[in-house]
Amino acid sequence: MERIKIFVIGSGKLATALLSADLLFQSSEILKWESRYQTSAEKAIIVHAGSGRQLAECVEFCKKTKSLLIELSTGLETEKMNPDFPLIICPNTSVLVLKTLSMLKANGRNFENYHISITESHQSTKKTEPGTAYAFANALKFPTDKIKSVRVPEIQQTKIGIPSEFLGKHAYHKIVIKDGNDEITIETKVLGHDSYANGMKAILDTVLKSSFENKKYTILDLIDNNML
Repeated sequence: MERIKIFVIGSGKLATALLSADLLFQSSEILKWESRYQTSAEKAIIVHAGSGRQLAECVEFCKKTKSLLIELSTGLETEKMNPDFPLIICPNTSVLVLKTLSMLKANGRNFENYHISITESHQSTKKTEPGTAYAFANALKFPTDKIKSVRVPEIQQTKIGIPSEFLGKHAYHKIVIKDGNDEITIETKVLGHDSYANGMKAILDTVLKSSFENKKYTILDLIDNNML
């Protein structure tokens, strides 16, 4: 297998977790992206988990080298891009959550005529849009502006049940589907970043052993094609 560098872009909690998770790959090494790497002509894998400040330079790098870009951040121009390099939009790296989302996406039409509510909770410092909650809403044809977002630690701890040690790093989603007195509830709860790091390793393992065309994919494409 060809040896390839994996660059992580970002300085937030997720990028830091990925860089410190000691993810080992026999044929690759994980490095923190630095602007000086722009001059390299070597094909690589870019994992973007930043605010977007360095996005332009990594997109230019991918255009030049046909490197694969995995976008973990939400609400950025990559979501609307038609790239001439492989791009995977990946707003969540918890494989269990992603497979739940895939299930709802495939069957969401069955719940169109029921009363639906969606609640999401993340750490109070989260400023970007809740990409996974939006994906759940889109799968169920639920208006994203009707999603209830919780960012108050006291409510997260007492009403949702987030342990105090995870108030600063968690992701929670609750979907309730009602038909009169009948009710189905789907909850996802990710505490800490270990799940994301483990999921990222599974995603990178898949990417390293697969080939991709120069176009945009979503992470659900990998699941739907039994790659992940």
